[in-house]
Amino acid sequence: MKVSFKHRVEYAFVAVIYFIVNILPYRAALAVGAFIAAITHYIFRFRVEETKRRMRIVFGDSYNEKKIDRMCWIAWRNAVFNGVEMLRVPRMTPEWTRKVYDCEVFMNHVLKQCATGKGGIIASPHTGNWDMAGVACYMYNIPIFNIAAKQKNPLVNDFFNRVRSSPGIDTIERGTANMRSVLRKLKEGKVLALLPDSRMKAPDTELPLMGGKANLGKGIGFFARQADVPIFLCTSVRIGWARHRIQYLQTITPDKSLDREEDIQRIVRLAVEGSDKAIQDNPEQWFWFNKRWVLDPVE
Repeated sequence: MKVSFKHRVEYAFVAVIYFIVNILPYRAALAVGAFIAAITHYIFRFRVEETKRRMRIVFGDSYNEKKIDRMCWIAWRNAVFNGVEMLRVPRMTPEWTRKVYDCEVFMNHVLKQCATGKGGIIASPHTGNWDMAGVACYMYNIPIFNIAAKQKNPLVNDFFNRVRSSPGIDTIERGTANMRSVLRKLKEGKVLALLPDSRMKAPDTELPLMGGKANLGKGIGFFARQADVPIFLCTSVRIGWARHRIQYLQTITPDKSLDREEDIQRIVRLAVEGSDKAIQDNPEQWFWFNKRWVLDPVE
């Protein structure tokens, strides 16, 4: 792809923010993020009305306007915090991770599976800082790998791939990954991180989500069934500004007594049901700001 002037400006902006948040202490970097979030939310009103509209569709009259406003602000602030923290991934250490994360119960479930020499799948909705939760797993010696979406700006795309992979995490770019390579890694004992609430552009599997119907991928079921590995369903939660929890929800295992397609559908349904409950229990923890919302119909 040809690099445009706009691409270079965007890359320069990201590089400046990267420099700033990495020379500051963690909480000071988050304070910069909070300032950016407040300006974009309260002055520029970035996606505010659309986010509130989406929340009203999901929750109806369950929350009053004041509560909706509050959830919208916290969700956006958390999204900006996520960006700040991802830029600081190269600074993450096992010691730091253990200070800011409450995740021992979840990690023990996954580590027991790793001890068998077999792989697994970690599934979490877009809650808390789901990206950094994957890095936290790596810091706990879980051989995690993931599939990342490709950014439109090639300079920013390469930059984020370098940052995301800096601890040593194997990152496969979406669109370049073939099913065999993912299955091979799972059978080698590696652990795949996936997001079961991701919207598919092309028609795939329609399932109930947040009171509506969502077009979701069935890759999580396919990989679990084909590699015969369990899925560890969890949700990432931000506590205040600078604390995180990875909450274990359930383990979903393939059932070889079922027909292959039936089992894949069952696995996907269970993963989405668990994700749906986690989102609705803590709606301000979810990422509401995609241009194409998960409940938008497929064109």
